[in-house]
Amino acid sequence: MQSELIRFVYVSRATFKPFDAGSESGLDANVVKILNQSRKNNQKRNLVGALYYGSGCFFQCLEGAKADIDALYATLLQDPRHKDLKILSSKPIEKIGFSSWEMKYATIDQEVRTFLRKYNLTKFDPYQFTPEMTDELVSTLQLAEDEISTAALAKISANLPPLPTTNSANSSQFSKVLLLAALILMIVAVVAYFN
Repeated sequence: MQSELIRFVYVSRATFKPFDAGSESGLDANVVKILNQSRKNNQKRNLVGALYYGSGCFFQCLEGAKADIDALYATLLQDPRHKDLKILSSKPIEKIGFSSWEMKYATIDQEVRTFLRKYNLTKFDPYQFTPEMTDELVSTLQLAEDEISTAALAKISANLPPLPTTNSANSSQFSKVLLLAALILMIVAVVAYFN
């Protein structure tokens, strides 16, 4: 039995400073690294899709087997390069719409400006998107040209400093510190209550 195919769209906010044009391509250096890593990882997971980055926000559409997308999303939730992840859409599809790319990157700024005017938005804020708006932007991304080849992306990425990685030991230690701080606050509150 074939695994269910889905189209999954989520948005997030970058935790890095936007428009760090550290690459010769004119693309944000952080986005270049993320895109390069995503193409490698998504190919291994048999996932395809598209990424758009604007106003410090990521809009990403992924297509593939539900189990593979669920596994990737669990990883994305731990990624320190973005925050405020929100799922805009997750629905079954009959066939893949981004079959030629592991992760397409489209600088569709003109199309996005037209899209924003159509919906009376002053800036790219995918957190305000309705389901209709989400579907329309996905369709626009499907029609757009891929702006940078995998070979060119790898060459640009090789000249950039490495991205920060999630350190599970540090995350675990941080969680323990937060738990201890909460416990201390509770003890202080109880002592204050009885005094």
